Amino acid sequence: MQRSIRSAAVLATLLAVAGGGAALGGDPSPYVMQKLSLPSSLLNYAEGINNHGVAVGGVDPNSLLRDIGLSAAIYSNGQVSGAGVLVGATGSYDYAINDLGRSVGWAIKLLGVYPGPTLTHAVLFAHDTAQDLGALPGGGNSEAYAINQLDVAAGYSQVNALSFETHATLFTFATHSVTDLGTLPGDISSIAYGINDYGLVVGSSFDSNENERAVRFLPGPVTALGTLPGDSISEARGVNDQGQAVGFSTRLRGSTHAVMFAGGQVVDLGVYPGGTYSVAAAINNFGQAVGSGDTGDGSFGHALLFQNGQVVDLGQLPGGNSSWATAINDRGDIVGSANDGNGTVWAVKWTLAHWAVGPLRPLPGR
Repeated sequence: MQRSIRSAAVLATLLAVAGGGAALGGDPSPYVMQKLSLPSSLLNYAEGINNHGVAVGGVDPNSLLRDIGLSAAIYSNGQVSGAGVLVGATGSYDYAINDLGRSVGWAIKLLGVYPGPTLTHAVLFAHDTAQDLGALPGGGNSEAYAINQLDVAAGYSQVNALSFETHATLFTFATHSVTDLGTLPGDISSIAYGINDYGLVVGSSFDSNENERAVRFLPGPVTALGTLPGDSISEARGVNDQGQAVGFSTRLRGSTHAVMFAGGQVVDLGVYPGGTYSVAAAINNFGQAVGSGDTGDGSFGHALLFQNGQVVDLGQLPGGNSSWATAINDRGDIVGSANDGNGTVWAVKWTLAHWAVGPLRPLPGR
């Protein structure tokens, strides 16, 4: 089965609610929220952030509202710049960035006239250039969703250009190699979402009925990470250097909870008080996880922080009713997206309030 662009579900949700009313809000957040976006773009997304505070994502500078109109973006020091252009590509997107400033995502090419067929390939962005990471032999589309400090990326590739089946894939920039990570025994498709600096890769494996199970791909063999008791579906989205992975666990017509996979256990990260669902998208090396969920205020979802057994509401933009956190670095900086209620989706960054204040002044007499 063809796996869609990872942020497509978020994009659809944010578009659907972009004209909604103001959220009621929850307890005061220890974080300050700021916009990162191009003022002229209706769609702006932040997907990843490194430990230097540089974030990546995508913008829609011409407001085309489709994949071919997106441009991979870098958010740094209050500025928005392009991540690089792959020759022949009409659109691009950036998902993750390492501390060396190299990032990965995808670039899309039209194979004729729109809305004709397209080809999407995993791409590495570095120093204002874009390099095609390729696909599995015989495969068609590919995308990269995560990169570690060794410039090894994880994502997916079609196994056959004529088939919708995909396999989790490792893209190794140094050797220009593309490695098939396989699936759980008996499954037909898979996708890798996260990789840490020790090469541990996590993601999902799918059976012929598209039932999804969170898995560890490397070190092999492919191993199911499990679900919460009574659940049958799970997904692993991100992993830190301690081997803690996060994602969600759910069941058909059941509730969805953010979870952590660690030490052979599946730990429920909970929901915001008054909320009914949550999902986790990323985790840093201090065990702080971020994602989204409802808060019981009638809005479509709030960005959430999961730490020390607590669920913290990161809030929304004034007038907006949806926000989503996608990444967190080891400083605690968080990025994601939020709508403003006036038709614009903004890339946003949450910074701890004590980091956001001005320079400290010495006390009198010191």
